[in-house]
Amino acid sequence: DSVCQAVHRQRLECQVHPVESSDGYRLSVHRIPAPRNPECPRHLRPFLLMHGLLGSAGDFVTAGRGRSLALELHARCFDVWMANARGTTHSRGHRSLPTTDARFWQFSWHEIGVYDLPAIVDYVLARTGQQQLHYVGHSQGTTVLLVLLSQRPEYNARFVNAALMAPVAFLKHLSSPPLRLLAKDSSGVTLLLNKLGLNELLPATALTQVGGQFFCSASLPTYALCTFFTSLYVGFSDYPLDRNILPRILETTPAGFSRGQLQHFGQLINSGKFQQYDYRSPRLNALRYGQNTPPSYQLGNVRLQLQIFHGSRDALSSPADVQRLVRELRHSSTQMYLVPGYNHIDFLFATSAPQMVYQRIIQQAWQLDAAASMA
Repeated sequence: DSVCQAVHRQRLECQVHPVESSDGYRLSVHRIPAPRNPECPRHLRPFLLMHGLLGSAGDFVTAGRGRSLALELHARCFDVWMANARGTTHSRGHRSLPTTDARFWQFSWHEIGVYDLPAIVDYVLARTGQQQLHYVGHSQGTTVLLVLLSQRPEYNARFVNAALMAPVAFLKHLSSPPLRLLAKDSSGVTLLLNKLGLNELLPATALTQVGGQFFCSASLPTYALCTFFTSLYVGFSDYPLDRNILPRILETTPAGFSRGQLQHFGQLINSGKFQQYDYRSPRLNALRYGQNTPPSYQLGNVRLQLQIFHGSRDALSSPADVQRLVRELRHSSTQMYLVPGYNHIDFLFATSAPQMVYQRIIQQAWQLDAAASMA
């Protein structure tokens, strides 16, 4: 298991917990238990980390000690749980459907928010005996939290607070050229996927992992091409990626996702709205939603203390779209942090992320947990 390998490299304990969603998907949740250190306070509540599209729990451990969010949280005494959404490398099971069955892949990130996330939250709280947890989402990991709380507001009570890194809800001002192109010809993309019979996109295979080592190693002339293509998608950062980290990232990324996830994000780019999946037929939409067009997510249902971190060079999460999201989150108390020079993935892999981002997350969690223990 590539996630536990990365954790074991740091001589830390790593656990894998099986969780089943109410619609039958078998998910794996990785855990780095809190340190057995008498200096650590007993009142700290657990953290749940949720990855983005293409990612997995590996996103939070890949950069290593002193750099990765999960390892920084562990070093500061927290019990850390890392989710793996359905269809990714570590969550490819189902009660009755094999991954070769097209029906396994009939989901978008809406289902991850409505089924996977609540099952994982309930499991972590039951296992730890806590009433609430801290949440950090990156990219699609922020989307699924907003979906859950919009659709099932009773879940607000299970979170102490949440940090949203590079949040994705409104995508009207997305500037990433390849993604804009894909969205522009979404019917062509659908046609191509149908012709190829593709339901699953970019799964982790030995080929992608070896390809990553082969083309993206720091010493190779092709390294510059790797970073250029990555930057086209996520934005050109002011912080060059540590040359040794790209091959490590490609050990766990891409972790696979469904065509429905891609199509649903494409719809957000085209519509400029944060809304449920559009079946592209008034009849099918009416059958599903009782109206001809998909309903918007009710962000007024989100009632949380939120820290929102976004980068000035992020090609997916533009400042205008993030500001609109904050306006719509009218019942949440939000602190916004614009991180100068950051692109979409710097929040996971930049050498400065612990100082620029993680310190603020840890500080707020410590303060909230200390206050709760005094109450």
